[in-house]
Amino acid sequence: MNQSMSVYESYPWLAQQWQQWQQLSGRLGHAYLLAGPQGIGINAFVKEVAQAVLCKQPQNGQACGQCSSCHLFATQQHPDFFELRRLEDKKDISVDQVRSLIYKLNETAHQGGYKVTWVEGVEYLNQSAFNALLKSLEEPAPQTLFLLSTHQIDRLPATIKSRCQQLSFTPPAMQDAIGWLHNQYPQGDEVLIKRALRLNWGAPLLALDWIKDGMFDEDSQWKNDLKQIQSGGKTASQAVAEWLKWQQPERVFDYFYQWSVSVVRSVMYQSQNKANEMSVSNGQVQNWLRFQQAVLTAKQNWLANANKELVIESLCLEWLSIQQSEEPLQTVFQSHIQKGALA
Repeated sequence: MNQSMSVYESYPWLAQQWQQWQQLSGRLGHAYLLAGPQGIGINAFVKEVAQAVLCKQPQNGQACGQCSSCHLFATQQHPDFFELRRLEDKKDISVDQVRSLIYKLNETAHQGGYKVTWVEGVEYLNQSAFNALLKSLEEPAPQTLFLLSTHQIDRLPATIKSRCQQLSFTPPAMQDAIGWLHNQYPQGDEVLIKRALRLNWGAPLLALDWIKDGMFDEDSQWKNDLKQIQSGGKTASQAVAEWLKWQQPERVFDYFYQWSVSVVRSVMYQSQNKANEMSVSNGQVQNWLRFQQAVLTAKQNWLANANKELVIESLCLEWLSIQQSEEPLQTVFQSHIQKGALA
């Protein structure tokens, strides 16, 4: 994000949330929960809010960018701004991390104003950490502001949500996202930009990273591997072995999911035109829809530390099966699969 621009100027789809924040901050509470998907600018929004609260000379609800507090914030040295997030090598945010934070919040503010805490990924707090944070939310220290952000609000206990004022974030409309990406990456054509957005669930920032990181080459490899698997030129295990070498091999689930969305959409669109109606059996459509759900369940299994190679290979073989049969097929990925079945 351009540092000279406000968050809603850099990411226009956040204008409504910024206006909502201005209304809420008129009478500043002690805790706010910002919830929405990844890749739409929530982190940048949180930082702008935090800087505005800590600024010594805010203007129209925004940080001035010139005072000593703003300079400290810009250089990540502000003594009254605290960030709490999951450590890189950990699965959750521990109670010790929360206790250390609370100890600091009970001290006098260095700049004589607010102390602001950003809990990034609040869904990663373990149960003891949730309880420790809850106590601080119930009895906050004077002039303390909690900014909690989450991409998985359904994982939060009601006790946390009920003690925060909430701001909800959603991705921009597809045409708005396409226009924004064209401005950010003028050399990208329409096909590339739409593919990037679809594979990143409509999140413009993730789509831009996907393009800049050259992920279209990975996408092309995946497509070519599927063609070779279908023709017998490569086995599923050989393809999966290559996919597992990717920096983020879990992207393969997004590729499979978007394939299922595209094939079902194609059938539905074409069936509306009698002249171009495709001969597709009900069994095939059911298989594609079942596969779509199987992709989501397979990804859950992956994230739950199942055998990663077996999960992707099973999904790949299931994809191959529905290419070769018009009969309804059963999936190995049940929504309530027994723990350890693919371990």
